[in-house]
Order: sequence, then structure tokens, then C-alpha cells
Amino acid sequence: MNPDTRIDLESAIMVAWQTADDIELLYKHHGDHPKPMTEDEVGNALWGLKVLHDMRMEALMDTYCQKFELDQYCKDPVKLAAREKLFDFPAPVKKKAKK
Repeated sequence: MNPDTRIDLESAIMVAWQTADDIELLYKHHGDHPKPMTEDEVGNALWGLKVLHDMRMEALMDTYCQKFELDQYCKDPVKLAAREKLFDFPAPVKKKAKK
């Protein structure tokens, strides 16, 4: 793995850790604020954190796939041919309708 590849992947991993910092901020804001958040506000904040976490994980996985040439980033003709063979299923046979 070349140094740039390692740096990109490490950076994506570090960004993924931000979710923990976001949760800590929400926890402290809700617990230490003079006016606690409402149940709806907490629920909306948690849902937003979940969506952000999902996006961060998707970006991390995409970076991982790019760096190791997996999935849509694969360029190896041998691997591509094996994948094509693996997923080359025969078309399903249509059954004749009974009269």
C-alpha cells in the first residue's frame, strides 16, 4: 500500500470516529444546559447523528474499496472474469400456465 493510500484510509477512519464526539457533545449539552432539551429535540438530534454516522461509514467503506480495488473499483481482469462467472446465473425457466 503506498503512503497516499494509507493516509486516505486513515483519514476516513478518523472521520468515522467523530460520531463518538458528536454523541458526547449531545450528552453534555442536554445534561449541562440550563434548559434541557425536549424529548423531540433529543430524538431529532439522535436521528441526525445516526444519519451522519451512516454517511461516514459509507464514505469509509468506499475509500476502503477504492484503495484495495474492490467492488466497482476492481481493475484486475482475472478477478473481473471470476466475478462475472460467479454471478452469471442462467435465466429462470418460465413455467407454462395451466389451462
